Amino acid sequence: MLTDRQIRNIGRAILLYRPRPAMRAFHASGAKNRWLCGGNRSGKSEGNIGYDLCSFALGVHPHRRTPKNATIWAAANTWPLVGKLLWNEKIKTYLPMSQIRPPIIWHNKADEIPAELRLVNGNRIEFKAYEQGRKAFEGRAIDAFYGDEQCKSDSEGIWTEIQARLMDKNGFSAQSMTPIIPQLWLEERISALPETDEVFYADLNDNRKSRGGYIDDAEIDSLIAQWPVEIQETRIKGYFASFIGAVYKTFNRRIHVIEPFEIPADWPRYRAIDFGYNNPFACLWLARDKDRRWYVYAEHYQARETLAYHAERIKQISGKERYRCTWADHDAQDCRELKEQGVATTPAKKGVHLGIEAVQSALKVQGDGRPRLFIFKNCRNTVKEVAGYKWAEGTETRDAKDEPMKVNDHTCDCLRYAVYGVEGKFYFSESDLS
Repeated sequence: MLTDRQIRNIGRAILLYRPRPAMRAFHASGAKNRWLCGGNRSGKSEGNIGYDLCSFALGVHPHRRTPKNATIWAAANTWPLVGKLLWNEKIKTYLPMSQIRPPIIWHNKADEIPAELRLVNGNRIEFKAYEQGRKAFEGRAIDAFYGDEQCKSDSEGIWTEIQARLMDKNGFSAQSMTPIIPQLWLEERISALPETDEVFYADLNDNRKSRGGYIDDAEIDSLIAQWPVEIQETRIKGYFASFIGAVYKTFNRRIHVIEPFEIPADWPRYRAIDFGYNNPFACLWLARDKDRRWYVYAEHYQARETLAYHAERIKQISGKERYRCTWADHDAQDCRELKEQGVATTPAKKGVHLGIEAVQSALKVQGDGRPRLFIFKNCRNTVKEVAGYKWAEGTETRDAKDEPMKVNDHTCDCLRYAVYGVEGKFYFSESDLS
């Protein structure tokens, strides 16, 4: 039985903490990098920042030894969130004030935003805000990094710096998030975990009182009812899914992105080209099986190069394949020059809304549980752009869903040209609708 002094030193919040199953596995994991993806109010921040960080800082973590004089970084997206979420809501609850050696070093004392806590046992917690940028995460070795929610500022660059900081001390990272922001590098890492990593999913529904949690079922049902369908899987289970404002709301990396395979010789093949110079020039290679399913199996994506260069790359990737059609979007002069370089094209059907509708139809999961459009995993730019393809924001004079944003849409245009080029007969022309 613990003495009163031990209880004071450890804190009642840590002693009374009762993790749900997913959280228990997260705490027990010995992985160098732990990813805790969870829905809203699933307890992910409580488990990661509240219990895991504080028990490690106090030297009482049940599964990890804390080095002497350990340096721990804790980060959120902004300094206000550092103060509100990391400090006031989590760490102040789980870390006994008696174990903090005064004075607290403040980033902003008036708003109670700490910069550094020095503990009685010699360990220290230093706070960071992702909004500081990559530079703020350079320069010294640390024993542990704890982050809450997705980094919105150069996420891959900051992640690279954090890994460098952990290297000298063989440290670890623990990050909790509801993955609302499309981040291809992170999706790829989590879907094909290296041996150093482990991922855990905290389901909001596990916090229902009917399942032994602490939130009334009616309250959870009310929360879910407020969320758009396209983000419910993310908000509830912590899965990467479709997002608010997305053109292709049904696109899901776990469903539509597949491992490459050799395309059978009898499948019809197509190419589609979107011209660009300062913006990337894009070309997609697509095949269609006997069940009318599309497969994007190769891509060329390059900015600031000549048409001669692009033509040569297209011919190299194409090899001896034959194509039923190669669509292109540009004016006659560019298409003529490309033809002179050995790549003949057909003018693309550029009906944006009907083209989007054709792609949306192909993305939809059919009765057999499979969609009619797949993208090979090696076509990284296509995956990234389809996932991030957004409707333009509305203005006083234009509906919010009037047209897609003209940014990072080059492979999306190619996809429209191909799918609508073949399946356009099933749709009215836009002139018919005017």
